[in-house]
Amino acid sequence: MQYTKREQVFLAILAFIGVAGLNGVFLWAVLRRPEALSSALTNPIAAAFIAEAFILVGVLAYFLARWRLSRVHWAWFVLLSLVGGLVFALPVALLWRSDGGAR
Repeated sequence: MQYTKREQVFLAILAFIGVAGLNGVFLWAVLRRPEALSSALTNPIAAAFIAEAFILVGVLAYFLARWRLSRVHWAWFVLLSLVGGLVFALPVALLWRSDGGAR
């Protein structure tokens, strides 16, 4: 699948927002207020969202490989998700598949 130039730019911006914005805020909060992380981990509502995110990472990794939407190996997708979040990993995996050039 090829993406238009506009789609490629949108995916790149989305990846940047994920890694620098959302993941950056998470890392800043963990370093600034480490007690908030332990509080979130003991909260059953937060634990449910965390579990859902981990399950979705596995499901997305499987389907990206199964449907051949990305050239990124499923293990790399999982690693990218853990390092930068899904908002980072999914656009990166989709852009990696790009066959070089817009329509």
